[in-house]
Amino acid sequence: MPNSTFRRWTADDIAKLKNLAQRHPRAEIAAKLGRSVAATTLKAHELKLSLRMQDPGDEVQRGRGAAVMDLSGPNEHEQNH
Repeated sequence: MPNSTFRRWTADDIAKLKNLAQRHPRAEIAAKLGRSVAATTLKAHELKLSLRMQDPGDEVQRGRGAAVMDLSGPNEHEQNH
């Protein structure tokens, strides 16, 4: 007899999981999806999706969150003007 609390993952559920992953704690993601942390973690693993929160500083350190300054000196155009 099937478990009455079992719910299949819909395309919408998976899209929400992908959107929330790495931006919110796994318990919060599970609550927003109406699922257990274990079910959410297992589905993320099946999708090869990390739920580990990213450090906000990582984006800046990699040059994705802020403009990157060119410290190589003036370019040819700037030297002539």
